Amino acid sequence: MARFKRLTDAEARALTRAQLLDRVEDEQKYWERKHTMTDEDRTAEREFSRIMHAYLSPHDALQAAMDTVQGRGSDYWETRPCDKPAIDPGALVLDDNQRAGPEYGLRLAAREREAGAD
Repeated sequence: MARFKRLTDAEARALTRAQLLDRVEDEQKYWERKHTMTDEDRTAEREFSRIMHAYLSPHDALQAAMDTVQGRGSDYWETRPCDKPAIDPGALVLDDNQRAGPEYGLRLAAREREAGAD
């Protein structure tokens, strides 16, 4: 049996979103079948989740479906994630999990500042 090839960021950027969705579904099945997880597996699964959330937007997919139904058409599934640059190419894009740490730190710092002011 051939060894499963995990999705990489470079591969995700080279695929159309339709192709990427197929790869994401395959990898999701792989992780669902995985019974024991090593630290390396957990790291790889987090990276897969980051890639999936960064390049496949449920909001954009729904908007593409609505555009198609309303006769405007959409190329969302035929484009690659890197085809349309972000509004700010230097912007840092974080998923919900990646934002949680800094947000917690900022809340904690604000509480400590308030406590120190009392």
